[in-house]
Amino acid sequence: MNEKIHTETNPGWSTDGLAGSEFATVEPADEFLHAVPADASYTHTETSYWGFCVPDRNLMAEIYIWFHPVLGTMSAGVLLFTGKRGSSLAADFVHHHHFLPMPDAIDSYRIEPVGLEIQVLEPLREIRMRHQDPDRDVSFDVLFSAAMPPVGRPNGHHLIQVMRTTGELELYGESIPIDGYFTRDRSWGADRFETPMDVPPITWMTGNASDDLAFHLVAFDEPSLRPDWLDHYERPVAGDNLMWGFIRRKGETRSIRRAAKLTRRAADGVTPDGFTLQLEDVAGDVLDLEGTITAQAPWATWQNVVVWYSLTRWEIDGQEAWGDCQDIQYNRYVHTFSRS
Repeated sequence: MNEKIHTETNPGWSTDGLAGSEFATVEPADEFLHAVPADASYTHTETSYWGFCVPDRNLMAEIYIWFHPVLGTMSAGVLLFTGKRGSSLAADFVHHHHFLPMPDAIDSYRIEPVGLEIQVLEPLREIRMRHQDPDRDVSFDVLFSAAMPPVGRPNGHHLIQVMRTTGELELYGESIPIDGYFTRDRSWGADRFETPMDVPPITWMTGNASDDLAFHLVAFDEPSLRPDWLDHYERPVAGDNLMWGFIRRKGETRSIRRAAKLTRRAADGVTPDGFTLQLEDVAGDVLDLEGTITAQAPWATWQNVVVWYSLTRWEIDGQEAWGDCQDIQYNRYVHTFSRS
């Protein structure tokens, strides 16, 4: 059966009609909490995702904040890892809480149990984040400065933005300078269900070389490249694996209309081991890329899903690029393809 991938439990994760679309408008107010509709479900969500990487140390930090305004709760945490780890608890540092009271505003606030403080100095341009673990010798102070304007996902409820990261990490007595790039993600105004999905892995991908050279996309593997799951799911139409994405190049940000992506897997059958990627933007320009993973750790953002965070090296136009790639997996895929 040939059809596009669509999920009833999370309509935002669909290959229907977003590839190659125009970007949505992003306003400074989108940096802050949005009004909640009177009839909003308890699944109504806002998220705020940040991080930083130090490529020469094979080190990446993930900072994830998930707001549930109808419930008045939030989850928040910091995951920091070097090299390849088989468990989040094998990471250098992890501190996460699923149930916390939600603040009334997020322009300047502190999440006390996590030791995390966020201050918006200028919306969509400059944010400062400080962390001090209450019990362990880990802290950081990072300034996020816009390396490019934010890009609005075509559904109008999401922004992606490449940020320049500068600051310092204190990791168990060692001071590590932070000076690089990270792609942040912010969403609002939509439901986010925790329901298990019967879909193959989908990958959220980034690569950042400079203020003027970067890419981002969300895509399933391309069926014509024969991914391992091809005969185990309703087969999608070749070429319809891309959810959306953009390429930033020479001062211009263009929508991606095609992504021939294949995730290579480790001997265990499920762990990402690298990526082959060909991107074509709406102007017809093509990028051929190979992604090499240098650090990774799995994280159960909620209990029905596992996300493999992977610090990935790319080469774009002769320049070295680094980015966070997240391989998102559900129960049936992991159960079917895991090998001991």
